[in-house]
Amino acid sequence: MIPKISRYLLVAVAVITFAYVLPSIYNVLFDTRINAPYITYSTTHKEYFAALWQDGKSVFTDRHGKIYTQQQFMENTPIENYSYHLSKGTYLDSFAGMRLDPRQLQRESFFSWLELSQLNTPVYGIYPLFESQPEFGLSFSKDYFRIGKRIEFIDAKTNKLNEAKSKQFNEVLQREGFSYPAKMAAGLPTLMKKRDEGWFIVDNKDQLFHLKLIKGEPWLKKIQTPAGMQFRYIVCNDFDADEFYAIIITPDSKIYVLNKKDYSTTQLPVEGYNVNNTSAIISGTLFNKTVVARSDKGVQLTTMDRNYKVIDKYFYPLPQKSEMAIGKVASALFPFQLDLSSPHNEFISFHLSDSKNWSWLVLNLVLVIITLILIRREGKSLGRSIPDLVIVALTGIFGFLAVHIIPNKQY
Repeated sequence: MIPKISRYLLVAVAVITFAYVLPSIYNVLFDTRINAPYITYSTTHKEYFAALWQDGKSVFTDRHGKIYTQQQFMENTPIENYSYHLSKGTYLDSFAGMRLDPRQLQRESFFSWLELSQLNTPVYGIYPLFESQPEFGLSFSKDYFRIGKRIEFIDAKTNKLNEAKSKQFNEVLQREGFSYPAKMAAGLPTLMKKRDEGWFIVDNKDQLFHLKLIKGEPWLKKIQTPAGMQFRYIVCNDFDADEFYAIIITPDSKIYVLNKKDYSTTQLPVEGYNVNNTSAIISGTLFNKTVVARSDKGVQLTTMDRNYKVIDKYFYPLPQKSEMAIGKVASALFPFQLDLSSPHNEFISFHLSDSKNWSWLVLNLVLVIITLILIRREGKSLGRSIPDLVIVALTGIFGFLAVHIIPNKQY
C-alpha cells in the first residue's frame, strides 16, 4: 500500500510540474505578443486617433479606420501633443476663443497609471511621515510609523519605539473616531515630489482619514465618503494641476477622485473597468479627461469634460489568442495550465487557468486509448490500472507522461 501511495504522490508532483513546464515551453516557442494601440482623444477634432504597430511598421488611424501619416496624426492632436508642436514651431496658440498658454497646458496635463501589477504588490506596512510645511524643502523624517492595533513611530536609527510621539498621534486619531486596526495607508513615500500631502488611512470600519505632520504636530481630517463605500486601492498623486488628492478604486470596480477643494468624491462614469483584471490610465488636459481601461478583450476609452460628464466613448477590440492558431493548438494540447506568476500582481503563487474550449477532450481520449493498449501489451491488470486511466482522462498529456515515466508496478 505504501509503495502505491508514494507512487501516486510522485505522479501528482509530475502532473503539476508538467502543467507548468510544457505550456511554458510552448509559449516561449510560439507565443504571439498582442500590442495595444496608443489611442488619444483629439479636443480640436472631437475624434479618437490611434497609433498602432502592424506588420512591422507604425500605422495611424481614426476610429473609422481612415489611415493617416504620422505628420497628419500629430496635426490632428495639437493640444494633446503640444510639446511636439512647440518644438516644430506649429503650436496652436488659441482654441475655442481661448488663448493657449503652453505653461497652463503643461500644468493641466496629467497621466495616472493604474497597472494591476503595480497595485497588487507586497506592502511593507511601515511609512515615513514627512513634515508637510517645511522651511527648507522636504526631508526624510527620523522615524517611520506603522498602524495596526495603534499607531506607532519607530526611530529609524535605533529601531526603538517613540512612545511619546506614538501616544500623541494615537490620541488625535481616537478623538476623531478612528477604529483600529487600519486596513490601508496610501501616500507618496518619496522626496521626489513638489509637496507633501501626508497619508490617507482607512480604518477598520472603512472610514477614511487624512493624516499629516504640520509644524511638528499631528493634523487629522476625517473625510465624509458615500455611504457603504469600501476601498480596494487608493492611488495618490503629485500632479501640477493640483485638482484631486487621489484616485479611489472600490472592490465593485468603481473609480472615484478625491477632490482637493472640499474633500468630496466624484465617481468617474467609466465603462469596461474590472478591478480584478483590467489596467487603466487616467489622463487629463485643460479641456477634458479620458479613462483608458484595457483588458484582454480590448481597450475602452471614456472621455469626459472638466465636470466629468461623458462627451465621447470608443472601444477598440484586441485580437483574442483563443481565436488564433496558437490559442487553438494550446487548447487542444493542454486541458489546463499552471503558472507561478500572474500579469495582474507581483506575488508568486499558483495560478490555474483552464482551456478556452473543450477541444482537449479529443487528445485526452486518444491518450486514454494509447494507455489502455500499453497496459494490455505489458500484461498488467486492468483493474489495478484504472486510477492511471482516470488520471490520463482528467489531466491529458500531463497525466499521460506522468503515469508512464513513473510506471505502475504490480506488487
